[in-house]
Amino acid sequence: MELNMGTKIASLRRERGMTQEQLAAALGVSAPAVSKWETDNSYPDITLLCPLARALGTDVDNLLTFEEELSQEKLGQYMVEIIEMIRQGEMSQAEQKVNSLLHRYPSDMPLKFSAIGALSFLEMNLELGGSGEDGTETGREVCDKKDTKTKEEDRQRWSMRKKELARALHDDGNPAYYLSSVSMLVSLALEEGELEEAERLLKENLANTADFTSLWVRLHLKKGDRDQALGTLQRQTYKLVADLRTCLMYLMSEDMGLERDRVIGICGILEQIDGLFSVGGNTGAGLSAEVYLRIGEQERALEYLEQLADQIAGQMAPPNPLVFAPAITPKELTWSREMKLAILRGLEKDACFEPLRSLERFQALVQKVKNSLNDSAQ
Repeated sequence: MELNMGTKIASLRRERGMTQEQLAAALGVSAPAVSKWETDNSYPDITLLCPLARALGTDVDNLLTFEEELSQEKLGQYMVEIIEMIRQGEMSQAEQKVNSLLHRYPSDMPLKFSAIGALSFLEMNLELGGSGEDGTETGREVCDKKDTKTKEEDRQRWSMRKKELARALHDDGNPAYYLSSVSMLVSLALEEGELEEAERLLKENLANTADFTSLWVRLHLKKGDRDQALGTLQRQTYKLVADLRTCLMYLMSEDMGLERDRVIGICGILEQIDGLFSVGGNTGAGLSAEVYLRIGEQERALEYLEQLADQIAGQMAPPNPLVFAPAITPKELTWSREMKLAILRGLEKDACFEPLRSLERFQALVQKVKNSLNDSAQ
């Protein structure tokens, strides 16, 4: 919670057409004192609260009202600041900012949800070694100075904090965040090897998987609101296609142990789906390359990796507007610097690409990704 007395004093003073000097004279204080109150650099003496409230045409309770939640605009501004800190390698400052906001607004559920995202971004940049926007990779230098033990301590602390926040969202029961909190808690349980807890959470929420899309669409159409009906259908279709891509990717994974021909067939289906819907920016090319490397077809793997490098060097393909516009229209169609860096790190370090690293074609596509990364920093 935050006491916004300064803002309130300034607002009420202006509403009454008073200057700082006039308010100061009415209270027997100096104009600089009033200025400090309004900028929250100091607070009025307790003996002045009643006279101040009378001068401003309000009561003491109104002056002392705490702000329980951040506005959506303020929350967005804070998150932009935090993400920029992380990108510049200011990891500790970003974490402190998150903790400070959570301390000031302990009941703000949208803040808790956003804080989980910020902590996940911290973890991702710790893995990638940062992503300084100035082209010098400032964040990477900061992360590289940390030893393995320190990084693991950071990771565990952030993971525990995310778990605490996700549990708070879960217990609060707000429908806007409940299923996301369950997903986060299950993911953390799986990462920590707590399989029974993951299973308990999933079974506990079996009843929450019902899909009311068709009912919402019928309701909107009955009310004559075609735009709402269209948006509902498009958002649900986007989610279903995204879920289908995830399932296909799992089917293609080595852990599933499917036979070679089936994996190749599924790989082709994923390529067709990406071509039809363009959900996820057609990022399936990288996974297809890994599949063909696994079965020993280097030529096909290189073709997919070259396709991925070309995509990264250009714009990310937008979701098919025939199906998804206007409800799903991304504001940003460029690949994020973090995504490019993650792909580059994979190409440079993942063991599966080792057979390709001496080939000129592979070296050329890696260089194309590097050039795109440098271009995005300018």
